[in-house]
Amino acid sequence: MGKTIEAPWIAKEYGMTQLTFEDDFDSLDTIDVNNTGKEGYKWYVERVYKAPPLEPDDYSVENSILKLHEKNSMYNFGLVSVHPKTQVGFSFFKGVLEFRFRIPRPRKNDKEAGESGEPAVWSFPPDKLNDKTKDWVEPDWLEYWGDGFWTTTVHHSKREDPSGPVDYWISNYNHAGPKGLEDKEWHTMTCLWDDGLIESYVDGELCVRVTYAPKELNQEILWLHAGESMGDEYHPLERDPQTLILSGAACNPLEIDWIRVWQRP
Repeated sequence: MGKTIEAPWIAKEYGMTQLTFEDDFDSLDTIDVNNTGKEGYKWYVERVYKAPPLEPDDYSVENSILKLHEKNSMYNFGLVSVHPKTQVGFSFFKGVLEFRFRIPRPRKNDKEAGESGEPAVWSFPPDKLNDKTKDWVEPDWLEYWGDGFWTTTVHHSKREDPSGPVDYWISNYNHAGPKGLEDKEWHTMTCLWDDGLIESYVDGELCVRVTYAPKELNQEILWLHAGESMGDEYHPLERDPQTLILSGAACNPLEIDWIRVWQRP
């Protein structure tokens, strides 16, 4: 018999008790190491916008721990739960994302030191993976920037001209944890995504809470800080499912023990 995995308390509180995605990283078998783009895998090595796929030495699985240490941290894009080209794989719309992670060394916030890429667990809509012009939302569940600074961020980008640059963003951020995330210890991050709400917990402590309204109004988009409401501004989080993306650079690796997604039955 397989082991029973109990839903975290917040998943139970919101009725999100169905385990729809999980990986304990017991082997490389869940990773499409040959980049076939076929069904049956939980992670794919293909990357977006003509960036080269991950190579075998960009990641490893040992003692049931996934380590991400890409040499080329293009777009900070590592393993992804949906293959960008074939569009097979896992994406989810609202739920509780939980993962146990470790940052094995502090990141130096110093470009002269050759630091590049950030340990991160983040998301993209599946169709954004191969369409650079799409208006999109990007939840960055965890980004560790170094010097004790980490964020949970929700980006919304729009382009007035589809061929032009990003014109504006909505960002919500915070950087507060019960202890420094670069302390080489294991931490559990639990992220709730529900109607008009994003919450992030580290080791059970609420660190980020962002609210937004699920209806569309013609209002100016503002830069908002964590804990502030977007008011009545429509947000594409009410429209787009999200893939999972795991990343870490050679000089800024990320280790993950397990990862799970819980949703309503």
